[in-house]
Amino acid sequence: MDNPIINLLEKRNATRAISEEPLPGGALEMLMEAVRLTPSCFNKQPWRFLFLTSVSGRQKGAEALAEGNRGWASRAPLLVLGHTRKDDDCVLPGRDYHQFDLGMSVMNLILAATSLGLVARPMAGFDPARARELFKLSEDQQPLIMLAIGKPGVDESHLPDHYKGLGAKPRQRKPVAETMKIL
Repeated sequence: MDNPIINLLEKRNATRAISEEPLPGGALEMLMEAVRLTPSCFNKQPWRFLFLTSVSGRQKGAEALAEGNRGWASRAPLLVLGHTRKDDDCVLPGRDYHQFDLGMSVMNLILAATSLGLVARPMAGFDPARARELFKLSEDQQPLIMLAIGKPGVDESHLPDHYKGLGAKPRQRKPVAETMKIL
């Protein structure tokens, strides 16, 4: 079946080999627009993003990254910190829905990056408390994700050996029957 969304999802690549080249003109604005258009519970739009494009901003962002991510991710021309606040979203018993809404906005960001031929590598490997401190976020702001975004790179010499070649391997996904049911 030929479907533009499935085709885009199949093209998505989360390699750690990201070029240091600047983003193409207009890319940052398109990525931001993709986030802005994300649906959310009661249209509360609880996500907040810091797009770290300057050398000083990226250096600050790299300080929050886990050691295993710092070396390769700090080379990207764009680091993004996604955060949210519980009080900015729907209040649903037993659910922190604002985290789901942030996740949807991150997926929109990843798909927009993919459509531009860019890599958008999400990272859980960072210190949220350090990110909060570095960027002077309030205590109720929850940094949940960082992304490294840029053109795919071919040079893997800066990557630890266990990461080399991973971007070229085919993605493995569980079979539909293992994760979904039709009732």
